[in-house]
Amino acid sequence: TEVVMHARKLQMDFDAAQSKPVSATTRVLAATVAVPEKVMPFLVEATGLKKHPCLGVIRLDCNYPSAEGDLDSPASFGYDVTYRVIPGMTLEMAQKGKFTEEVERRFAEGIKFLQQKGVNAITGDCGFMMAFQALARKIATRPVFMSSMVQCPIIAAAFDPKEQILILTANGNALKPQKDVLLHSCGLDLDESRFIVQGCQDIPGFDAVAKGQAVPIDVVQPGIVKMTMDLLGKYPRIGGILLECTQLPPYADALRAATGLAVWDAITAADFYISGYEDNPRFGVNDWQKEWEQAPAAPNAKGKAKAKSKADAQKVKQLAKKQAPVLGVIRLDYNYPPAAGDVDCPGSYDYEVVYRCVPGLTFEIARTGMMTYQVQQQFTAAVKWLEMRGASGITGDCGFMMAFQPLARDVASVPVFMSPMLQCPMVSVAFDYYDRIMVLTADGKNLKDQKEVFLAHCGFDVDDARFLIVGCQDVPGYNAAAKGEKVNVEKVTPFICELVRGHLDKCPDIRSILLECTELPPYADSLRMATGLPVWDAITCADFFISARKDNPRFGLNQWQNDWDGVVKEYTLGQNLTPDERSQAKHIK
Repeated sequence: TEVVMHARKLQMDFDAAQSKPVSATTRVLAATVAVPEKVMPFLVEATGLKKHPCLGVIRLDCNYPSAEGDLDSPASFGYDVTYRVIPGMTLEMAQKGKFTEEVERRFAEGIKFLQQKGVNAITGDCGFMMAFQALARKIATRPVFMSSMVQCPIIAAAFDPKEQILILTANGNALKPQKDVLLHSCGLDLDESRFIVQGCQDIPGFDAVAKGQAVPIDVVQPGIVKMTMDLLGKYPRIGGILLECTQLPPYADALRAATGLAVWDAITAADFYISGYEDNPRFGVNDWQKEWEQAPAAPNAKGKAKAKSKADAQKVKQLAKKQAPVLGVIRLDYNYPPAAGDVDCPGSYDYEVVYRCVPGLTFEIARTGMMTYQVQQQFTAAVKWLEMRGASGITGDCGFMMAFQPLARDVASVPVFMSPMLQCPMVSVAFDYYDRIMVLTADGKNLKDQKEVFLAHCGFDVDDARFLIVGCQDVPGYNAAAKGEKVNVEKVTPFICELVRGHLDKCPDIRSILLECTELPPYADSLRMATGLPVWDAITCADFFISARKDNPRFGLNQWQNDWDGVVKEYTLGQNLTPDERSQAKHIK
C-alpha cells in the first residue's frame, strides 16, 4: 500500500510539474542535464540532486573531549561531517608514518566506507596522516587532504620568496622527521629558510589532549599568542601563519586579531575542498542543492554579543576592532558589463571588494606577459594603492596576469594571487597521480603560450598529461565580453556544459574541473550539478585567501572584527584614477 501511495504521489508531482510555468533557472537546469524543461522541477525533487556536500574525517584510535574548532568537533564546520575511527591507528603510528598490515587494511576500509556514505572530500584528524596521503588517494575518487600542510604550495606562491611562513605544530621535533613525506606529498621543504617551524609542546595546558583531557582554551590561548608575537619580533619577515596541528584552529581568530596576518588551518583547508562542490548562493543556477539543515547549536554563538570566555573578554578590551577583510582587484584597461560571478562584478563576493584599473594594461599585454616601463609603473602604483585601501589580498581580473605575479608579490605585503591557476597544486595534490584535472579556459592556445609562467609560479605544467586543457573559444556567445558586450549566461550555459560533458565521455578519469578564465565562474554551479565533480574558479581562490583574514563565525575569539555591512559598491572603470591617469587609459571615456 505504501509503495502504491508513493507512486501516486510521484505521478501527482509529475503532473504538477508539467502544468507549472518554467522559470529562467529551470530552463538553464533542464538544458544543463538535457531533460525537458517541464520535467526538471520533478526530477530535482525525485532524484535528490540537491544533496548538500559532506566532509569525511578519518580518526585516530584516540578519544578526548574536542574543543570547537578542533577537527574532531562537528561544530567546527558549516556542513555535515562523517567520522570513521581506524582501530589500532595510534598517534605513535601516525608519527612514524608506517602501518601494520592489519591497520593498513582497516585504513583502506575506512576510506571506502566514507566514500560509500557519500562524502565529497576526505581528511584526517592528525596532521601526521600526511604520510598516508598517497595510499588514500589511490583508493578514493574524491579529493583527499590528510593534513592541512597541503595548503603550503598555494600559500608560499602568494608571498614574495623573501617573506617567511610560520608553521605552528603540536611538536616541532615530531614534524621534522616527516620532512621527506611533506616534500614529496605537498612540495614543502622544511629545510628551506622561508619556513619557520615552531612547536607548541611547551605551552602550559596544550598537552591536555595527549592525556585524554579537555584543553583549557583560556589558559592555552594567551600562551600561543605570546609565543607567536615573540616569533614575529624575532622574524620580522613572516607574512603568514599556517596551523599544522588539527587541534590549533580554536586559536586562529586570536592570532588573526593579535598579528593582523593571514592564518590558515585545517578548517580553511576543509572549506576550500568543500567549496568545489558547494552551491554559490550569490550567482549561478539556483534550486539544485539543498541548504545545510543540521547546523549544531553552540551555546555561545559567534553572532551573540558575548565572548566565549573571560580571556576572550579581556582580549577584546585590549584590541580595537579590526576592519573586515577587503579584496583588491587589479583591472585590465578594458571595459565590458560583467555578469554576476565574474571577478569584475562586485556582487560576486560576500565581502568588500576594491578595484583599480591599470592604464595601458590591455588584454594583449597580459597575454604576452610583457609590460612597457610606463605600464609597469602604473601596475606597481595600483598594487600599492589597493594595499593602502586596506586590501587583505590582491588578485587580477584576467588569468594571464599570472605573468605579473612576481612583480605584484615584490610590491605587496599581503597575499597575491593574480590567477585562479594558483590553485593547481592544492587541487592536484588531492588526487591520485593517474587522475586527471580539466582546466577550462577562454582559449586553449593562449593558455599554452604562457607555459613557462605557469610552471614557474604555480607548479602547473601545460604538457603534463594530468591536466586536460579545454578552450571555450568556439562556444556560441562566450566571446561577447571580448567584444565589449554583456554575456548571455543563460544562453551560453548549456553549451559550456555540453562541451565539458563531451570531454568527460572521452576521459572518464577526470576527477575535477578548474576554471582558469575569470569570466567562467557564472557557469560553476551548472557544471557542479551537471557533472557531480568539484569545480574551483577565481571566486573559490579569492574566498580561500580572504578566509585566512576573516573571523570564523563558528568558533574562536569573538568581537575582534567589524562585520561587513553587506553593501555592494558599484564600480565604474577608472573611477579610482586621477585625470592624468585616466588620460593614459585606452578604454576609459
